[in-house]
Amino acid sequence: MTGLNFDYDDLILLEKLTGMDYRKKIYLEKNIQIGILEFDLIDLDWRFIPAPYYYQMADKEKKIYLEPTKRRLKGKYLKEEYINNYDDYLKILNREDYFIGLEMGEFIGVGIKRNDRIKVKDLRRKKEEIHIKKITEYLKENKDRINSFLELSKDILKKYMDKYRDKGYVINASFSGGKDSEVSTLLAREIMPDIDVIFIDTGLEYQDTLKYIKKFAKSYDLNLHIVNGDYFWEELYVKGIPTKDNRWCNSVCKLIPLKNFFMEEYPNKKILTIDGSRKFESFARSNLNYIRKSGFIDFQSNLFPILDWNALDVWSYIYSKNLPYNPLYDKGFERIGCYLCPSALNSEFFRVKELYPELWNKWVSYLKEYYSMDEILRGFWRWDEIPPKMRELKKLLGI
Repeated sequence: MTGLNFDYDDLILLEKLTGMDYRKKIYLEKNIQIGILEFDLIDLDWRFIPAPYYYQMADKEKKIYLEPTKRRLKGKYLKEEYINNYDDYLKILNREDYFIGLEMGEFIGVGIKRNDRIKVKDLRRKKEEIHIKKITEYLKENKDRINSFLELSKDILKKYMDKYRDKGYVINASFSGGKDSEVSTLLAREIMPDIDVIFIDTGLEYQDTLKYIKKFAKSYDLNLHIVNGDYFWEELYVKGIPTKDNRWCNSVCKLIPLKNFFMEEYPNKKILTIDGSRKFESFARSNLNYIRKSGFIDFQSNLFPILDWNALDVWSYIYSKNLPYNPLYDKGFERIGCYLCPSALNSEFFRVKELYPELWNKWVSYLKEYYSMDEILRGFWRWDEIPPKMRELKKLLGI
């Protein structure tokens, strides 16, 4: 977005879209979308697709000015008779830009350059004013919403923690180092100050996460237990590359070590674990109830106190309370966990390459035994059964 500059405390909202990798709508407010940001798996680079309101804000961007007309222009190629600044139009055609700003009286739009012509992609009526909110402004406006979610989560925690404590369950909290488990852990700590907090070190964690976990635990005086789950490399040659279809690593590096820890730390006890999972995270989690028995550890149940929160609610709470959070979020990562996780986005895998080349090289050197570099770079290793959209990409690239 070369034509716009934002301050660190400006509010920018992102909405996930379906796609092959990272793809999100960018909003300044609920009804003011300025574009889409996506990671292109063909060019292996970021691409910004501007929306009309981007050009209303980006005054320095050169636009094509159109003669007002009642004709429907959306989806049509521009004709010379529609264009007021024809000399600029010719200059714009010679530029490398794929997207072009359009302005027609009270309307603002975006065009696409195709075969030395410009096709109108979208036209919208201009806003009288586009206000860029500050994060503090948004937090103030949504204070009641966050407080209502907060009270609901505390009520859920108190209800079930009291109930399961009376049943003789040991209660602990799962902390992955991510934003969601941070919030659920701190809320549980308010109800039970001496609660045990469990972090599983798979041996595939970022050093930033390990440092943050320890610092966070010290800051909040948590009873932190670090469970050793460093079994990945010894199992890799037996079980093969973990994929979205076959995440054996989750059992080997997390669930089995956790079960063994429970049996040693709390022998012959049933466990209630506070978990930060949210139903908005994925389709698989959309049907979660507040309480659920573990599908792997038969003596464990999980409680999800922030089940109804969305990602914006979580960040709103963190910012409103000025809570520390994992520095990886500021480095472009959405998923906090193992650096080679097949469920992470391919764009995140490229961040590993940029920021942690030694980790990236270690994993890629193994993948090279089974995949070409083109396949590795585009993440084909992440599936056993490649989905249709990725099959199309493979065919397009001829690999």
